[in-house]
Amino acid sequence: MNCIEQLKEEHEQIQRELIELEEITEGEEINYPNLHHTLKKLYFLWNSHEAKEEKIFVVFKKERIKIPVKTMLFEHRDLKQHKDAVEKAINSGNEFDLKHILEVHAKIIIQKLRSHINSEDEILYTIAISEFTDNEIKELNNCLISS
Repeated sequence: MNCIEQLKEEHEQIQRELIELEEITEGEEINYPNLHHTLKKLYFLWNSHEAKEEKIFVVFKKERIKIPVKTMLFEHRDLKQHKDAVEKAINSGNEFDLKHILEVHAKIIIQKLRSHINSEDEILYTIAISEFTDNEIKELNNCLISS
């Protein structure tokens, strides 16, 4: 599996966690252990995935492939405030506040991650597959292996 396929597989894993988070936020009662587990797994997957993508962006730039790197990196970092709000609400112990925060911030996280993933799948990875030679794909793979 090449690195582009690997990143797309990670998108699918992230999507599964987003579905789980969505189900938690739509439930009448909050299952704290499930919420904590889902968020922890989602953040781990996303952070690992983000680090890999940032390394790939360097290769794109080196190969003079025009992609909206600044936009992609901003989207990655834009989620932090929403993540922090959810974590603060969980730690508050106030279920009413948590429910409200989940309604607002978890839904934003879900929407933004889905939108970001769709953009990457439709644009970024399509460019990589269509523009990169086999040797350049190997360079991308080596970039991720050395991490």
